[in-house]
Amino acid sequence: GAAVRIAQSTRPALLSFITRRHYASELGAISLERQQEIAAALRMYQKDKVAVPWFEMVRRFRISQVAMEQALAADNARLQKRIEQSARVTQLADRVYDEQRGRCEWESIARDMDMPLIECLRLFDASLSTVPVRSLPNIADWSADELLTLKSFVTKHFSAVTVNEWRLVSVYMNVEHNDCFMAYGICTFPRITPDLYKAITQHRNNGLKWKDIFEKYLIFGSASVLCKAYRRFKKSNGSKPKATPTKWSDADTCKIKELIQMYYKPGNRRELLSQAQKAFPHRSKESILGKIKRITCKSSSITNDVMDRVNKLVDVYGKDWERIGQEIDASPRRAQRIWTQHQKRQNATLAWTDDELDTLRKCIRDGVGVTEASQLIGTKPPHMCSTKMLSLSKA
Repeated sequence: GAAVRIAQSTRPALLSFITRRHYASELGAISLERQQEIAAALRMYQKDKVAVPWFEMVRRFRISQVAMEQALAADNARLQKRIEQSARVTQLADRVYDEQRGRCEWESIARDMDMPLIECLRLFDASLSTVPVRSLPNIADWSADELLTLKSFVTKHFSAVTVNEWRLVSVYMNVEHNDCFMAYGICTFPRITPDLYKAITQHRNNGLKWKDIFEKYLIFGSASVLCKAYRRFKKSNGSKPKATPTKWSDADTCKIKELIQMYYKPGNRRELLSQAQKAFPHRSKESILGKIKRITCKSSSITNDVMDRVNKLVDVYGKDWERIGQEIDASPRRAQRIWTQHQKRQNATLAWTDDELDTLRKCIRDGVGVTEASQLIGTKPPHMCSTKMLSLSKA
């Protein structure tokens, strides 16, 4: 008890000594970021109406109590000045708002405030402004001048636009930031959207020529580029309904199976597909190719006998996959895949060792996927790793 009383009695003197000898005591020696961090910490105690533990604060920030109080006062002054600047910028924006253009003249506001343009946009408070924000969800709603202004502003002031910077773009253009993002994407990589296609079609129906339509959409660079993009979109998004695929009958299935036996070569379906298209002219190439794939995959499924045979052939011929593929009537790539799958099954074991479990726990902690975890372990297939990872996560 006596030791505690002595420590408490010497605590202020110790604090004063540490403050004089080791900690900064002048506000000028503290960076602006450090001052803001100190002020935020002090405001938390003020908000909760709790006495500031100055001894802990001095030990944490390594500056004196006087310097911290000065930092709080300086930060309060900065905040008050910023609030006044924000109110003035908002008032100027309301005053110079142009109803015909639908936005403010921010360059003149920056000159009046004697501040950078981006800083004026940051100070603007939309909640205090009477300027109505525009909504331009369709690219056809944007004029050519607005699109060029948007593109030039983003290119000039931002190298990579983040979410916060899109808010500044929205303030400058006085348009919802999602609409600005959409329009800028089309400006950067011009393309025809469904809404733009309808608008251009309407212009064409009204008798406008391509050079006149191009004057409304200068982002495409030339009238010929706009015309080609329009026709490409029309061709790929035609109004013709897609034909519903007809089901393969038993007679057609038997017929194509005969063609497969006659013309099928592992790894080369070109001759077979040509003959099948002649035999079934009413069917599309995709339908015939899909049917061939379904039949050949069923007939060449990987069984244990096939795996054992490939493994024996590897012992005889080595990794000559072309020759092995000829022996089992498969392509070289498929023969290699069968051998790889056989090796994975040979290496797989049912019991989990402690090292494997530790590796799996590390994969769970690092967010590694099932397939990569299986490759790291080497003795367990992905489905076993998935089941074990699920049980370890619940444990």
